[in-house]
Amino acid sequence: MSRRAAGDDGTVLPLVIGAVAIVLTLVTVVTDVSALWLQRRALQSTVDGAALAGAQAVDLPSVYAGGAVGDLRLDPRAARTAVRTYMGGVPTTLRSLRVTSVVTTRTTVSVRVTAVARLPFLSLLSGRGITVVAEATAANAAG
Repeated sequence: MSRRAAGDDGTVLPLVIGAVAIVLTLVTVVTDVSALWLQRRALQSTVDGAALAGAQAVDLPSVYAGGAVGDLRLDPRAARTAVRTYMGGVPTTLRSLRVTSVVTTRTTVSVRVTAVARLPFLSLLSGRGITVVAEATAANAAG
């Protein structure tokens, strides 16, 4: 059997340490990006529901006077109230959830919400989260 040279002991150790560092970095980044994507998706679903709730706030006196034909006119005050009521009743893990704007036109409701997403590793390092924004628009029309 051949003998190894005496100076070759421990040459694999730096390679193993480097590979472990790269794998840990990849796991950290993938975990944080996945958590951010899931929290952003949950926020978007919540905002979609809020916009739909607002779009159901039809101006009933105009419907009773003219019938439910074509685009239904919305009651802006009732639409804003419906959006805020919906947002208040939705459980969420996001922090600092705020409705930043509710814009109503004659037939549509647009909702914009911001929240802070807490990421598993980045939040540990920085102590803060990342602000995420979601927007949705909904309309109500009769056939």
